[in-house]
Amino acid sequence: MYDLIIRNGMVVDGTRAPAYQADVCIQNGRIAEITAQCGAEAKEVIDAAGKVVSPGFIDIHTHSDLAPLSPFDPESKTNQGVTFELTGNCGISPLPSTPETRAAITEYYLSNLQYPPMDITVNTLDEYIRQANAHRNIANYGMLIGHSALRGCVMGFDNRPPTPEELSAMEKRLDEELSMGAFGMSLGLIYPPSAFAETGELDALARIVRKHSGFLAVHIRNEGPRVFESVEEMLGVAERSGVHLQISHLKIMTKSLWGHSQRLLDMIDAARGRGIHVTCDQYPFFASSTGMTALVPKWAHAGGLHPMLARINEPEQKLRDDISREMESRGGAERVMISSTHGAEPSWEGKMVSDIAVQLGQDPVDTVLTILQRCHANVHCNYFSQSEADMENILSRTDIAVASDGYNYSYDRSITVDTPHPRNFSTFPHALELAREKNLMPMEDIVYKMTGLPASMMGMNERGILAVGKVADVTIFDWARVGQAGDYQNSVQRPHGIEYVIVSGEKVLDHGKLTGEKPGTILRHNQC
Repeated sequence: MYDLIIRNGMVVDGTRAPAYQADVCIQNGRIAEITAQCGAEAKEVIDAAGKVVSPGFIDIHTHSDLAPLSPFDPESKTNQGVTFELTGNCGISPLPSTPETRAAITEYYLSNLQYPPMDITVNTLDEYIRQANAHRNIANYGMLIGHSALRGCVMGFDNRPPTPEELSAMEKRLDEELSMGAFGMSLGLIYPPSAFAETGELDALARIVRKHSGFLAVHIRNEGPRVFESVEEMLGVAERSGVHLQISHLKIMTKSLWGHSQRLLDMIDAARGRGIHVTCDQYPFFASSTGMTALVPKWAHAGGLHPMLARINEPEQKLRDDISREMESRGGAERVMISSTHGAEPSWEGKMVSDIAVQLGQDPVDTVLTILQRCHANVHCNYFSQSEADMENILSRTDIAVASDGYNYSYDRSITVDTPHPRNFSTFPHALELAREKNLMPMEDIVYKMTGLPASMMGMNERGILAVGKVADVTIFDWARVGQAGDYQNSVQRPHGIEYVIVSGEKVLDHGKLTGEKPGTILRHNQC
């Protein structure tokens, strides 16, 4: 007798193979049999007639680092069909730290992420894993080591190169965290202090990542007017170090270069032709989301949050000019929407900076400064600075993984009080919807981009495809109706069409509702 049989479903196995109807039999958390018609009995049966049975979706780029420690049940990823999240992206992670730097790393981490504040008490990945696994979680997680946290832990937030001793200390600490099971390191070259690093520092740390067969995920230095130069910079790091380079949320984020996505893709293809190991991920939206401090020039971040706020409170003309240039590069004040003020000014949320400027009787730059001042720089925005055609052109590539660049939220509006980007709630259903409605690719291909492809990028052997012997992480969805429910003004919505989610053989979502089961764990690299 099996623990669970999923009967009559259309199996899409995560390899791009044609879909086929079959029963999937699960025993002891693994797939025991896939057969046209299983005659055995089971403790529980799911009738998946008319539905797609796929591997659980893998979100290779997220910021849900604190979700495994959360006092509430984060569920927005489970409702999208996600069974694994890789956290610690864009150079931003809650560790490493030391007891002496813990407070500064926590302040940096929380000021950069749109997530309910929490007390962070861990300093190493081992401590994090022990605490998170004792807490128990719905789904599985893994972590990258954020370069900003690593740099802050060793040398603070100064805008300078590390001394030889400091670089050696960073290499040693990164080596330790990777030995504990981190999947690699992430760079956030738009976000200080990661942005302060020069290529020599990046080369040295990349070699440590390569030693552990991890990958180097990078938010490149500029996704706008200098996007091509920024990609070249990181291709050079990968070529010199031999590291596996993962370009995060691939896009072109400036109107002057709209329509040039194919040039970007050709550039990556050419690098692969030269033997560089480079992969990419992308979220299927043409608006990005990050803090408003992304409009503040890197030099003004030197020293950390409080010195930056002092510069914002008494702005020089150079600061005004640099903010103006960055905002125009992102499409102007009419394309920057406030998504969260973390309770400071909720009436601004959902409004464009241009509208707030009219309300305040200020020009757009002064409005940005006012918003940052009143919100203590803790404000998030949606930037409508991409071309929809470019986004779809990148999405149509079968070698670029779908990823959210988002968080695992609660639907409880007393907890999620603001209006985050809809990618936090609908990335994977929306990607399926776009593939279906715009005929971008067959169902088997878009599922591969969310399962087998990201698994292979991370070196996962146990997950990402449906096959006998693999861990039974499974998502069951309705291809005809799966899709996004919310929008930018009303994003906290459950998506359509995700019927069941199974983690390690346990149902965690049943007819779109949490079951209360928590079989998830924090996975270590090469143990998944």
